[in-house]
Amino acid sequence: MARGNGERMDGTKQVEDSVPVIGTESAIDPLVTGADSRLDAITLGKLLVALGQSIDDEDGLIVLLQRVVESATQTIVGADSAGVTIALGGRVYTAVHTDERTLAVDEQQYEADEGPCLHAARTGEVTLVDVDGAEQRWPEFALAARAEGIHSFLAAPLRAGESFGALNLYGRGPAAFDAIDAQIIDILTSSASSAIGDFSRYQSAVEVADKIRAAIAHRAPVEQAKGILMSSLGIDADAAFFVLRRQSQSTNRKLREIAAEIVDNAARRSPR
Repeated sequence: MARGNGERMDGTKQVEDSVPVIGTESAIDPLVTGADSRLDAITLGKLLVALGQSIDDEDGLIVLLQRVVESATQTIVGADSAGVTIALGGRVYTAVHTDERTLAVDEQQYEADEGPCLHAARTGEVTLVDVDGAEQRWPEFALAARAEGIHSFLAAPLRAGESFGALNLYGRGPAAFDAIDAQIIDILTSSASSAIGDFSRYQSAVEVADKIRAAIAHRAPVEQAKGILMSSLGIDADAAFFVLRRQSQSTNRKLREIAAEIVDNAARRSPR
């Protein structure tokens, strides 16, 4: 977590070291009052519960990470794009994203080997900076980001004992993020990091990075199965994932296998 609330010589802003303890009312109430009703305690509480659930396999982890980016864009008004960078075992790539702009800006960071998300992942600090400040610290990346129409950045580390990666938010407007947003993103990533730690325990960084990349390649059937369950059972996305997860646990099979079976069965039942 970043320290202080000033601006560094390099243009990045330090975030107040006052993020409340997660899992208590004090972790929520200051954000509700300080954020000018940007989110309410019930909504944030539900998000923390959802993001803190245990993960059984890499397919479930991808679903969790997608929920992280969706939650961030829902609760932080200035976020126009979001993604999660995986930085493990020498592998650096984007696991989930909201749009193609996210991928483009992420790739520019990876190519330049510099930028707010890599800084957050490597230092463990929440990083809040606008494009002018970024130009002082990461000129190559900032130039490319400006060309994509991105003028504000907010990144928070995802940690599971060691650095796992970072959640990256991009805003088209200047000064799109503030200290309250930084506290919110820190709480969201801290809650998700607990679940990530459960998944990555007893595995090497390389193993985890490679499993996540494999899960990305098999993501389509999981999303399709969730859609089928939502339609047939009249439930939301979270409940559909719970059904998949419960079936995976009870049969001791990978979630992607359960999902593929649901998709295949639906295809066979559909009229030709």
